[in-house]
Amino acid sequence: MTVANIVPAEKLPSAMPLEVSIPFMLGSISLAASYGSSFFLVDALRSIQQSATTAGAVISTGTIATILCSLMVGRIADSLGLMRTITVAAVMMAAAMISFALASTLTLFAYVGGLLLGIGWSGFYMLAPLQVLGHVRAEARIKYLTLLSGSQMLGIGLASPLARTVAVTAGSYIAVYALFAAACLVGATFLEFAGRGLAHAPQTKLPTVRLNVEGVLKALKSNTRYPIIMIGLGACVFAGLFTFQTLYAASRSQSADTFFLVFTLTAVFMRFAVAPIIGKFRLERVAAVLSICTIGGLFILFVNVGSTANYIIGTMMFALGYGLSYSTLNSMVVYIADTEGTSLAIASQVFTLSYFIGLFGFPCIAGQIVKAGGFDNLLITMMVLIVANAVLLATQVFFGQPRTLTGSL
Repeated sequence: MTVANIVPAEKLPSAMPLEVSIPFMLGSISLAASYGSSFFLVDALRSIQQSATTAGAVISTGTIATILCSLMVGRIADSLGLMRTITVAAVMMAAAMISFALASTLTLFAYVGGLLLGIGWSGFYMLAPLQVLGHVRAEARIKYLTLLSGSQMLGIGLASPLARTVAVTAGSYIAVYALFAAACLVGATFLEFAGRGLAHAPQTKLPTVRLNVEGVLKALKSNTRYPIIMIGLGACVFAGLFTFQTLYAASRSQSADTFFLVFTLTAVFMRFAVAPIIGKFRLERVAAVLSICTIGGLFILFVNVGSTANYIIGTMMFALGYGLSYSTLNSMVVYIADTEGTSLAIASQVFTLSYFIGLFGFPCIAGQIVKAGGFDNLLITMMVLIVANAVLLATQVFFGQPRTLTGSL
């Protein structure tokens, strides 16, 4: 039996060994690419004579599974161990891909795939940040959280072009999902390697990971509530812009593919480029700059009347602002929780839950806004949400304690 190398937080290293961080990030890319398969599930099911209604029901099944599993995955991690639970989540995602590949033989497999995908992705997405937080010093956390989010965005961004290429070459989406099933198993192997390395690495002892009512209420009553609410509002903006981007592009005589390509390239590049240096700056200053970039990007998209150049510039600004917000706000939550004595593990999970609620819940509201007044009204609504985030950030800085400092700049 492996004995964990438990040390005080101040004695943690400032970097993860490459033999751990590289396979961890590669495994994250593999799983994220497989999660990205949900974006072309409609096309895959249509290719086997299934309706868009069926695809919507399958995706809804996955969404419900994601939310419900988010509430329970901590209990599983307490029993199996953090890294082992993440690896099991990767295997479940592989099973989901196999189920999607078998959907041509029986529609029920598509629903099973949606269920397994929601459970697997929720387990990975909720717990992967905790694996990072317990092994490096506080000032290094934002670096590795940014690298983790960059790996996830890279994987999701690769999913669609890779799937189209394989589908055209093989003439079937069965081959696509077989490939992603293999990718999940490869990802699980990488994560297993990383887990073995982390088992001997210095780490702090995390208290129980499971969510409980007392812990959740404490996180929501403490100063961690500010970034928790902020990521929920940010997720609303992200979901609204992505879900209805085709409508916006058509209204400006543009191609939505341009938006998705530019956003992905910008977000991935910036996350990997700034990861080594972002920890040198005060988190609240970083968050303020990112809010300005986000609302600036939305404003350019709002005033654009058909310029491709403005479309690209607006998308790049939004990608810069939103693309770095997740890891920045997550680091704020962790720093505040660590300083105030709130459970770091619970605060991080509540943060992710807030993200999921905004991501999956807002499109329903956004659809009603678009139906009532068009996409421009939705853009105005999303700018108001970012302004609300700025107000929350200012409130946290001037009235909340402690200040979220990680550097001297």
